[in-house]
Amino acid sequence: MDESFPIGLVMGILLGLFLTMSPIYTLLKEADKVYLLPIEMKMASYFRKSILFSFVIQAYLLLMLLAICMPMYVQASGNGFQSFLYILIVLFILKVWNLYLQWDMLKIQDQRTAIFDWLIRFVLNSCFIYFIIERANPWIFGLFIILYLALFVFYHRTVKGKTLKWDVLIDKEQKRLNAFYRFANLFTDVPKLKGQVKRRKWLDWIFQFISYEQKNTYTFLFARTLIRSSEFFGLYMRLSIIGAILLYFSNQMYLSIGISILFLFLTAFQLIPMVNYHELKIWQYLYPVDRTFKEKSFLTILTVSIFIQSIFFGVVVLFSQSWLNGLIVCLAGILFSVIFTKSYVPVRLRKMSRSL
Repeated sequence: MDESFPIGLVMGILLGLFLTMSPIYTLLKEADKVYLLPIEMKMASYFRKSILFSFVIQAYLLLMLLAICMPMYVQASGNGFQSFLYILIVLFILKVWNLYLQWDMLKIQDQRTAIFDWLIRFVLNSCFIYFIIERANPWIFGLFIILYLALFVFYHRTVKGKTLKWDVLIDKEQKRLNAFYRFANLFTDVPKLKGQVKRRKWLDWIFQFISYEQKNTYTFLFARTLIRSSEFFGLYMRLSIIGAILLYFSNQMYLSIGISILFLFLTAFQLIPMVNYHELKIWQYLYPVDRTFKEKSFLTILTVSIFIQSIFFGVVVLFSQSWLNGLIVCLAGILFSVIFTKSYVPVRLRKMSRSL
């Protein structure tokens, strides 16, 4: 890396993106729109503290990101680390500006306006950081300061007199919590994770392989649950994609086998709670089907899912390394899937059934 590297462009886009993404952590819950709505005018102090709380968390992330970028900046620009504190202070000021503008935008429900606002702030933030990194003429910074102040005044006047959109605030807070729960769900079962149900019509062809028989009632139910529920389908897809990326860049067969088995284990382990996904729904007890088919059907769906993931990992290794390595990774994954679903999962299911 030398002075020809576009360090200004890279840091401008990267830091500009983190500056523009400025969620407000209000910590509101569903019931608050009923109990706190009457005292909205008295909660100005609370929401100021919410903005401060959001700034503290995001300032830490900015600090870490800038620390990661600084060696690249020093190497490419030839400048020393003495610019770190100066750039950090500028980033903190811009973060406060973005948070206040984001707070004003929360009072406007127009989706197109929100997208337009995001693009304006992203371009402005990225360009300003770019000129700082490239050490542009001082008059350019004066122009940007005028633009920042003008936008701040314009946003404030635009939303003056508008009330808070409590549904929007609560929805964004719920999405933030769900994002954290989904991350935690990669490693452990999260009971509070609330998923969404989507049909995913483009995957309906899969159900043609399930024959129309009474014994396949639970097989069809669990297949639909895996495909339609966002928590299980999203978990399966995320782990498959992350594992595929790691396998693609790994260049050793034994490392590839280890990565493949690790992600197969993570996937299978996190899909186990699906067996009780419908346990509290009374209609499944009305099925004229022996309940022993439930465990067998679940093991079938789990085994097939892991088999497909094993083949997918093998294909990735086939393209990134060789056909022999891909075949070995695929066979190792299938062998692990058989052992895991035949030995560990039934024992875990019996323990779960006794705890209900």
